[in-house]
Amino acid sequence: MSVVKTTEDGWDCVPELAEVVYQMSRCDAYVYEINNCVRDHSLDVIVNDMKEHLQNAIDRLDEIDIDTEYKTEEDED
Repeated sequence: MSVVKTTEDGWDCVPELAEVVYQMSRCDAYVYEINNCVRDHSLDVIVNDMKEHLQNAIDRLDEIDIDTEYKTEEDED
């Protein structure tokens, strides 16, 4: 396991995570539509778009080395 020292206390040190969340958020309109019994898009559009965005998210997740530990250190001025 490798250790990466960072001054970031959040997950900015793993930019792939931001892309994963972005891809997942692209499904928000469909999630709202499904949860609130609204039919604005056709089924094929919903399924194909969700599959594309979720696959993109999975691809980004696969790029992350989960054997890396991030250790926050104080920024020395």
